[in-house]
Amino acid sequence: MTLSSVKPGLVTGYVNQVVAVVLALAALALFHAALVSSLLALGFTQAAETISINNPDIAEVQARHYRDVAVELADLEDDLGSGFEHEAEPKTMTSWQALMLSREYWLQAINIRPSWPYYYLGALDVEVLLRDKSAVQQRIKQIIQLAPNERGLDKSFLILTFIVWDWVEPDDKEWLLTRLGKVKRSTLKQVFYYAKRADTHYDICARLVWKKVRGLC
Repeated sequence: MTLSSVKPGLVTGYVNQVVAVVLALAALALFHAALVSSLLALGFTQAAETISINNPDIAEVQARHYRDVAVELADLEDDLGSGFEHEAEPKTMTSWQALMLSREYWLQAINIRPSWPYYYLGALDVEVLLRDKSAVQQRIKQIIQLAPNERGLDKSFLILTFIVWDWVEPDDKEWLLTRLGKVKRSTLKQVFYYAKRADTHYDICARLVWKKVRGLC
């Protein structure tokens, strides 16, 4: 049977069926995306994760959630001892385990969307809390290489790096100090505040232009 021998009505009917299926799938995808967004907005993260696959937004929400849980648990563990069990989470969860879960979710987000530098920043934050020196060193390099001109990273990235300044490798220190010399005054003051608390502010005073730091140093 050749195409020319097929009745026009049959061809038209087939095309209409294909179009209907495509439109139905598109509508279903839009509905699913809207449902996931609504669940996240309402705080039903677990439900949103259950009906989704490879969604970086869900991974980010979960990563932030477990980071918050870890901080809460750490405070309670300090008060009550390391045997404290948190009722809102699995009974065996510790602050360290919550941080590990947070990092796992950040890594999921990175794997799904590897070009978005803010996921790397979230992972760095958790790795600083985990005191994972090798991971911190690697993450700093990744962020510098991935987004050397992303000014939105400046404040949080620089604060985190000066908290663990002794771990930062020499070539990365040069880059970070150069970057710090270009940020606005308010950002410089915030970075200096955390650097001074960590006792790592001496390089800022020694290496930046004096007129930028004389009010701080």
